[in-house]
Amino acid sequence: MGLILKHVTQTKSGRWQYRRRVPKEVAQVIGKGEFKGILGDSRNEALAAYPKFHAVVEREIAKANEQAGGAVAADRGELTEHEAYPVARARAEYLASRASGRMGREAIIEAIASQYEMEPDTLDPIGATDVDRLTINILRNGVEATKRPVPTLQDAKKLYLAERRGKETPEAFKRFEGQVNQFVNLTQKALGRDAALTELTREDARTVRDHMLDQVKADGKRISPASVSRYLNGLKAIINFAATEMDLPDTFRSPFNNLSVPQDKARSGAGDGDKRDPLPPEVLKAMRARLMAHTSKPDLALIWRMLAGTGCRLGEVTGLRVRDVDTAAEYPHIKVEWHENRRLKTQASIRHVPLTGDALEAAKEAIKLAGDSDMLFASYGRGRGSDAASAILNKHLRAVTADKLHVVHSLRHNMKDWLMLAEVSSLDQNLILGHALGAVGDRVYGGGPARLKITTRALTKALEVAAGAQTIP
Repeated sequence: MGLILKHVTQTKSGRWQYRRRVPKEVAQVIGKGEFKGILGDSRNEALAAYPKFHAVVEREIAKANEQAGGAVAADRGELTEHEAYPVARARAEYLASRASGRMGREAIIEAIASQYEMEPDTLDPIGATDVDRLTINILRNGVEATKRPVPTLQDAKKLYLAERRGKETPEAFKRFEGQVNQFVNLTQKALGRDAALTELTREDARTVRDHMLDQVKADGKRISPASVSRYLNGLKAIINFAATEMDLPDTFRSPFNNLSVPQDKARSGAGDGDKRDPLPPEVLKAMRARLMAHTSKPDLALIWRMLAGTGCRLGEVTGLRVRDVDTAAEYPHIKVEWHENRRLKTQASIRHVPLTGDALEAAKEAIKLAGDSDMLFASYGRGRGSDAASAILNKHLRAVTADKLHVVHSLRHNMKDWLMLAEVSSLDQNLILGHALGAVGDRVYGGGPARLKITTRALTKALEVAAGAQTIP
């Protein structure tokens, strides 16, 4: 009776052997065309030896696939020199383990180099990929003499994005990645290279800052100092993260730390897109009336009323699920938390926000309007839904005010003013608005019900101030 096992055949002499062709995509890494080995003289011996031998082959192919995949990525320019090094090292170690002494290593080096033209004087391959070049160097000179290249800004960016990936929705990550690519590309353009982190100087930092300040937007206006400050803050975050997580000298300090940005005296560095003004009473009334008249989209008026009465960010309201809204509790409130359709700006953003007055009535109407939907506002409770709501609301707002500093986000500035005029404490203001809490005790102590009771009282006082000033109808 024969033995039916994958890759197992019986030789003419009756012995059982394992024979398997090496996959083409890893043949160069493995360095041979076939896996071959005797499993035993008898059927039982072959059955006993097969699992271990087959597992070794599978592991070898898997490891070679990783190395080959890295090499292919490097060939396409997807890996930096710093990233190519571990691929080359693993490949060199694998090939060296199968070489017979110095002559064997030289033969392997020659085989790799034969793909390229040679420099006549040094006999180094011209135009070799980073993986091939580093593999040759490691085989020829050893690991100790072939140190891993110093990480560059591109390496730092990739690490930073990899750490962020998976912590938010794909849409949010895509936007974040685009922002990071924007200021990293500006930095590389300013320096004319992908600079090694340890080679960055204070002069480089000033060059980058000045290059950013010289940028002109699509509307012909120069980029604002506030935008440049944001870019530089992002750059500092990337470099400082790399300083902690990558193999950099303990003495390394980012030259972008404490780098000042010259401010525009007339606007204190704030561009049109960076400063927001609270909405005056007449604009609040006109906007509410306009939205209430547009009955074809009643959800927009409800969103506006909840924003005006809570001080929440637009995405915090459009991203609400029906179960996040409790209008029947002793202290009605909305629960702002992270979920698959909405990420939050900071840890402090996760909170319970009281519902009172007109915002409470709007929330009740929104629940009825939602019907069987899980989302309170189904049209906007999706990826980038808040962007869509913002565009429509700002279009309506522009119909009642020409002031470009009047935007949907202005409602948070209104709420901030009302809270201050009501003499609400800074802690309670931050709890309502979702700003960072300062002291450790503020962040840690105090139960949810107690906080909700206090913030309900504070928000009620603020809305009384708003009504007294006739800022809401």
